[in-house]
Amino acid sequence: MARRKKKRRNLFAILIDGVLSLIDWLCESIAGVLVALLTGLLRGVWALLCGAGKLLAKAAGLLLAAPVWAFRKATAPKNGAARCLRLDGTEFEAYVALLLTDNGFKHVALTKGSGDQGVDILAERNGKTYAIQCKNYEGAVGNFAVQEAYTGAQFYGCEYAAVICPGEFTRGAKELAASTGVLLWDGKKLSHMMKVSGRRPKHRA
Repeated sequence: MARRKKKRRNLFAILIDGVLSLIDWLCESIAGVLVALLTGLLRGVWALLCGAGKLLAKAAGLLLAAPVWAFRKATAPKNGAARCLRLDGTEFEAYVALLLTDNGFKHVALTKGSGDQGVDILAERNGKTYAIQCKNYEGAVGNFAVQEAYTGAQFYGCEYAAVICPGEFTRGAKELAASTGVLLWDGKKLSHMMKVSGRRPKHRA
């Protein structure tokens, strides 16, 4: 009788161990699933927040773009040299000659219209001679004007060559001027000369 009880107890213990193992496995599986779900949920919330933040930043940038552009335009220094664009070529050269005189240049003289070798004005300042080419048109002035001014200065025996315009110069023109020593007087320089002079460009027509 004792042996049968012992066998029954062993079977019961084995059954209890199996049930407990199953419960442990179920608990671990459920915990793993819950952790995975929670991790995925947190990642999704974080991605949603990041996306919302980026959208808000873009929206704020779009809303502020117009006011910022208007503020920069209002506070940017005005380029008065743009008023020279209403002058024709001859008028612009005569106007620049007056500006040069008002800005301390001496012996300012316009060259003749044809055969000027790429130089429109000859002038002198602080004992140095200048050969100046005038370019009055919209858009950036290219390196061909730099070449003409440099050649013209050599022809007239001037120490400095310069190109003046109411706008800007191209990258190629700047690079060539840096290597040849040609002075580039852009719209900012011209605008400053106009302020010093106090003269306004006047179109005959």
